[in-house]
Amino acid sequence: MAKIPIATSFFVPGYIPQFDGLRGIAILLVLIGHSGFLEALPHAGMLEYTRFGVDLFFVLSGFLITGILTDSKGSGHYFRNFYARRALRIWPLYYLILFFAFVVAPLFVPGMRPTVASIWPPFIFYVQNLAYHDVYPFALGATWSLAVEEQFYLTWPLPVFLLSKRVLSIVLVSLVAMSLSLRIAFHFHGAATGYVHTFTPSRLDAIACGSLAALWLRSPSGTFALWRVRAYQFLGLGVAGVVLTRVLMHRNSSVVSYTFLAMAFTGLLGISLTSDPRSSLLGRSLSAGWLRYIGKISYGIYLLHYPIFHLWARFFDSQSFYQYNQVARNLLGFAVQMPLAMLAAAISWRFFEGPILRLKERFPSGSQMHWPESKR
Repeated sequence: MAKIPIATSFFVPGYIPQFDGLRGIAILLVLIGHSGFLEALPHAGMLEYTRFGVDLFFVLSGFLITGILTDSKGSGHYFRNFYARRALRIWPLYYLILFFAFVVAPLFVPGMRPTVASIWPPFIFYVQNLAYHDVYPFALGATWSLAVEEQFYLTWPLPVFLLSKRVLSIVLVSLVAMSLSLRIAFHFHGAATGYVHTFTPSRLDAIACGSLAALWLRSPSGTFALWRVRAYQFLGLGVAGVVLTRVLMHRNSSVVSYTFLAMAFTGLLGISLTSDPRSSLLGRSLSAGWLRYIGKISYGIYLLHYPIFHLWARFFDSQSFYQYNQVARNLLGFAVQMPLAMLAAAISWRFFEGPILRLKERFPSGSQMHWPESKR
């Protein structure tokens, strides 16, 4: 990314490698939070909160999709090209996993069939987060966030097409306020915990914050200097809010802190985009080849890691490795499950997702930003 005069607009077309690096950070956080092995270690219970890497994904999704849609306004086949590109990226691997879970696995485990017959429709239509608020069947728990994003992809192109950036900004600020208000209302009215944390209207603040960043990036006031100042302000306010709500609300703090997390991750995104990948420590770190590759295959990792973690845990529990030392046993379990998930995602990317993504060339987005094709 070329050096930018600080008094000019920061909207710079081109590929920004830090974005893939942020995806890599997000998926690594999710893997740590979902491991099951690490949080069982002594004094490591707090690691479960790294699952909030999902909120970083939400911010990145809002930023990416709103940017693409805004740039594509006025181009030919606005709706067709957007929906076709999203379908090519999201659907193939998702429905392949559902095929194995709902068709192939029950052929070998007949006991699964009654459950499959009763649960398949919400997953097929991406509304499982509205139907399930507790334990998901068949290690499909990670798909709730995909449902939130898919519902966003389905509905957001029309408002972007019809409304001005100013009105869109008002709508997005309203979504942030609505999500926070709904979570507080649900919590104090005794709603199920899963309902509070996965219901789409109560989880739109991170997506909305990322979308606001995309709009402001494309505004005349989005200069390099002001963008960086606002990014640090958002990061500082977000971190302070997360800490304060944790102190005041303890284990229920996420009801409020999701909004502060969204602010913090939006600030991190802003700082990352202004960090030169050649001269700054943050820019170089996020642009590292290994981290960008993990970010590139992060969608596959996210979809595949739950079933792989589940199968690995069942196998590992049946073995006698390090039974005399639980710490060593848990570290070994974690050390194996991580590369297993990444290997499966790398194979999926190389032989399944990558070839399908070449079809996206038939549906140009019209966006000036050449974001990586590996969008989660």
